[in-house]
Amino acid sequence: MPDWLKRTGIGALIGLAIGLLVALVTNWDGLFLKAVLDGYEYRSFDSRMKAKVSGSEEASIDDIVIIDIDQASVEGLGNYKDWPHAYHGRLIDVVSSGEPQAILFDIIFDVENSFDYELVNALTAENPPQADYLAEVTNQFLISHDPTHFVQSTANSNLTYHALVFEAADTSTFLYPMDTEPNGYDPAEHIIQLPLEQARHLPTAERIGNTHVDLLTAARGAGSANFPQDDDGIIRRAPTAIFFDGPGHVYPSLVMSAAMDILDIPPDGFDYNFDELILTLTDRSGEVVREIPIDDEGRVFVNYYGFFKTFYYLPYMYCFDAEMLPPEYWRDRVAFVGSSLPGLMDLRNTPVQETFAGVEIHANVMHSILNDDFIRLTDNATNFWVLVLTGILIGSLISLIITRPLISLSIPVIAILAWIIFAYSRFLATNIMWEIVRPVLTLGGTYLSVFLYNFLVAEKDKRFLKSTFGTYISPDLIDQMYEKKQEPKLGGEQGYHSAFFSDIQSFSSFSEVLEPEKMVSLMNEYLTAMTEILLKNHGTLDKYIGDAIVAFFGAPMPVRNHEYLVCKTALEMDIRLAELREKWRSEENWPEIVHNMQHRVGLNSGNMVTGNMGSTMRMNYTMMGDTVNLAARLEASAKQYGVYIQVADATYQAVKDDFIWRDLDFVRVMGKSEPVQVYELIGEQGRVDDQTLEMLTRYNQALTLYRDQRWDEATAAFKSSDELENMFPGRKTNPSRIYIPRCEHWKANPPGEGWDGVWTLTSK
Repeated sequence: MPDWLKRTGIGALIGLAIGLLVALVTNWDGLFLKAVLDGYEYRSFDSRMKAKVSGSEEASIDDIVIIDIDQASVEGLGNYKDWPHAYHGRLIDVVSSGEPQAILFDIIFDVENSFDYELVNALTAENPPQADYLAEVTNQFLISHDPTHFVQSTANSNLTYHALVFEAADTSTFLYPMDTEPNGYDPAEHIIQLPLEQARHLPTAERIGNTHVDLLTAARGAGSANFPQDDDGIIRRAPTAIFFDGPGHVYPSLVMSAAMDILDIPPDGFDYNFDELILTLTDRSGEVVREIPIDDEGRVFVNYYGFFKTFYYLPYMYCFDAEMLPPEYWRDRVAFVGSSLPGLMDLRNTPVQETFAGVEIHANVMHSILNDDFIRLTDNATNFWVLVLTGILIGSLISLIITRPLISLSIPVIAILAWIIFAYSRFLATNIMWEIVRPVLTLGGTYLSVFLYNFLVAEKDKRFLKSTFGTYISPDLIDQMYEKKQEPKLGGEQGYHSAFFSDIQSFSSFSEVLEPEKMVSLMNEYLTAMTEILLKNHGTLDKYIGDAIVAFFGAPMPVRNHEYLVCKTALEMDIRLAELREKWRSEENWPEIVHNMQHRVGLNSGNMVTGNMGSTMRMNYTMMGDTVNLAARLEASAKQYGVYIQVADATYQAVKDDFIWRDLDFVRVMGKSEPVQVYELIGEQGRVDDQTLEMLTRYNQALTLYRDQRWDEATAAFKSSDELENMFPGRKTNPSRIYIPRCEHWKANPPGEGWDGVWTLTSK
């Protein structure tokens, strides 16, 4: 199986596991994690709702009007608590004459204290006022304070709906559960008919707190005005109905009781599907007129259409006076009676605003129902598949590039931003509320899990390689070893590689002039600089032997063009050493010998054995073979020629066109019977100065004369090339000078015909 396919499969499985974990564990009822994530999800809900209403304008919706008991009305009519109920009756008379669709009171009324009215009525009945003015004032008082006016107007209008307040029992205050409605209240026309198994899902109440039962009985409809708060105190949902447990009756909400008549929904027209979370409303003709998305308690998410006062607000005192506001204004409108005054304790905390009139929440719900415009949350099945598929997709993508942290990290970041943008845009366009928190958790959790798996499991082999070879192999080579799954064979492996040996010229002299601490500091700086170049060029460090560096190219991982890289490394080390010499000269705390430090390098390519060698107690990844021995001899013999990079013919033949060379000699080194041709590596093509090139031209002419046994001419030619040799401080000889005494030797001792030009070295 291809490695990329394997990684993709593992990433997909990890994503699947994280998706399932988030989907199952974070939706487990009763688990604290569900409550925590739901809280964050509600915050994202609020944020999207605020974005939705950000462009709303005040009083932009006027098909639903709020009759507001505001500051102006209180100043004009007196303290609200002192208002006679007859005011509300008069309001109903005026508004209902304009043929609105409904009048809803978001107010809980107790029975009015009618003592003053009854007293005045009794006094005037027994002793009517004689003065016309007093009679008129008395008559006006009796009319404006008639306690029966409100109830009669409610009954006569056939458009008025009153609020029920449902309560939980509290035995500590003697508020016990009620077995039936309060005495005198006939709820027959106000309840809806539901199967018990559906009713049991609804919010349950144990008591009705209303005391003005005559008013409730007279109403066209009555319903719950309760708004449950979420745990954070914000109102996001509104009940559609309440189950009154004692008598087993189901009451619609205040808004729903009016909507039933507006949409012609009969008491048995409700069907709650708590599996699909849909409330179906069917009218009297049997036609489905609404399918309302609900939660598991039959509550609808409030579709807020704007900030406070997006709906049209009218002062109460203007609305019960037909001369100030013509009744025709109310035709086909829905009127809500409530208050925005803080003192009347009906200000609520909502997703769009912290201070929001409770009556306007009812208005938002009514507008949503009448316009069939609801907030829809994605269902559990959709949420589940989003988490699972998101985890699989992101896990697969991340696993392919997890080895590149910055790029791989960008995948979940981009995915999270994309999902948030998607969720916002879908809500703004369609009112569909997709989950944000759990998908984001899945994306982040999948990335973290794939990363940990890669670090703890998949990267284990790479960490093993780095711990085993990291101190002497290029990091790039270790990455290649891991990616290609080509681990070195422990114990030795034969192959064609290049060997590298370097040694500092006259190093023993350094210890005579440098203190041990200075010597260590100098060598650490030198070896660090040289090793960095070696590893950068994919070389493998074998060992340090004092000042010497032993290395090879092409193992434990194959390296293309290792002959080129070993030569390039030697030249770059020369350049770096020149930079170090300049640095040491500038520091003025190093002796002259340090200022002129030089090193010599021997290079050879060929078959060798590389691998972990040593004892069972200690091993070293090293090389051995004739190729290695010759490279070591070339490094040592370089000083006899006065050169600093001596290269064997095998390496030269592979890269002769890439560099400038000097043909040094045919030599038979110590310990070898077969002669080899050796070269001095001068520099890269195009990077050698003109003087050196001229010197090489003269030198090559002299070498040709030498091999033709024309000793006098060769001597003169070598002397000519010697004039152009760079004899920098510390350089004791050069190849031109080496050949002058040789010419004299062979002139005195002619080699004869068939001479192969080989010179046998008598020392290392």
